[in-house]
Amino acid sequence: MANPFKIAGDQVVGSAVDFFNNKRISELNEELAKVLTKENTAISQQDQRFLVALSQVENIHDFLKTPEKILGSNLTKHGEIAEQIEVNIRNARNLIDGHQPNASFEGIGRTAPADYLIGGNEVQSKFINGINNNLDHIREHMHKYSNFGRNTSFYHIPKDTYETIQRILQGNPPLDLNSRTTNKILEKVAKIEKESGKSFSDVVKPSLSNYSEVQRGSVNDTLKKHEEELTVRNNEKKDEIHKQTDKEREQVQQDGKPNLQEGLKAGVIGITVGGSINIALFIYKKHKEGKSIFQFNNDDWKDLGINFAKGGAKGGISGFSIYSLTNFTDMSAPMASAFVSASFGIVKLAADFKQGKIGLDELVAHGQIVCLESGMVALGASIGQTLIPIPIVGTLIGSFSISTLISLTKKYLKDHEQEISAKLNQIYNEALKNIQIEYRKIVEEIIEEYNRLGTITQMAFNFECNAICRFKQSKQLAISYQIKEENILKDIDQINNYFLN
Repeated sequence: MANPFKIAGDQVVGSAVDFFNNKRISELNEELAKVLTKENTAISQQDQRFLVALSQVENIHDFLKTPEKILGSNLTKHGEIAEQIEVNIRNARNLIDGHQPNASFEGIGRTAPADYLIGGNEVQSKFINGINNNLDHIREHMHKYSNFGRNTSFYHIPKDTYETIQRILQGNPPLDLNSRTTNKILEKVAKIEKESGKSFSDVVKPSLSNYSEVQRGSVNDTLKKHEEELTVRNNEKKDEIHKQTDKEREQVQQDGKPNLQEGLKAGVIGITVGGSINIALFIYKKHKEGKSIFQFNNDDWKDLGINFAKGGAKGGISGFSIYSLTNFTDMSAPMASAFVSASFGIVKLAADFKQGKIGLDELVAHGQIVCLESGMVALGASIGQTLIPIPIVGTLIGSFSISTLISLTKKYLKDHEQEISAKLNQIYNEALKNIQIEYRKIVEEIIEEYNRLGTITQMAFNFECNAICRFKQSKQLAISYQIKEENILKDIDQINNYFLN
């Protein structure tokens, strides 16, 4: 016979496991919500940076709207256009990467020695047609302003001009330059280095723009290109945010998975509950024999310790088993607790049956009682909110109990499987005959649905039925109940949006 205190103990452990699971899931959802909020905030901030970056490009468009205010003749206005592009596009790139703008016209007059500041350093921009002419203008400016190019100040020249000079310095001049032109360039570079006392690359640096890109006829195409580059960079930054968030979400989900530490806690609770129940029963037994706890001798205390150890061992196995069943299969805590209780009961009955202490009839009778709780839980799990007529409740509970008993005896009494199954099916068929015909169809439909969903043993040991499996099955279940396609959550992102937004 099943020990009612043991069953109650398993349900206590099942409740504790349920608490662990709910607490872990609640904490998991909270952490996922934080990650989602962090992601949304980061994306919003990145989009704001993008808008501010585009406003820098708009500054250039505004500057170009009044060409009459641009310094120089129609042939030289590109010089000031290059300055506007350098400052605003440089700032736009910094902004979209989350950095502070480092280029400015602040405090610089339009005819001052410097054209703008970069990182607090004065910069003079020289966009002159022809490499030698460009170098001549730099030397003239250095002669006019004795400190320029000698301190932290430096010059900007067209990017393509700078790259050509570097090729010449590396001994790989372009084929379209003759040796006379190349030699002159080398002479002027040497003079700039001598007059500044610094290397050419410290005195002269490349601009963001090529010479042709800042001309009035091509500047709009140049700005369009920069806008496209900023858009691509913004999308790359947002992709980085999503990837980082995915890593954080995966880590949170990994941390929120069932773990050995929690399983051991469940085992400890099982040990405590199981041992305590055995102690209470032992003390009660001694009390009935007329001996109070204050009268216990050494042997009594030894027996009490042995009883605690036995109950604790079983309780620990129960706790860990219930935790495993609820977290690595699709069983609820009550179902898992009932199944574990039934398993312990059947193991003892199977041993007694093999040893000849009980016969087949006793095995079947006691086995149904042991599995009674499982049958009651299975009834609730399989029918949900279905209204069940009172006359058939007993038959259904008995059927589920028999189903559990058949499942467990298959495992522990394989040699007697057919004999026991025949006996149990005979009992079920006789019970079915005793109810009215109109109720038989209801019973058969519920049993058929229960079998379709899977027996207790199948649910208990289907370790492939993890969270993802259950999610897939829930979608299939929704479809079978004719839920509209648009109302079914199809992936993890939709679930997160539904519950967290």
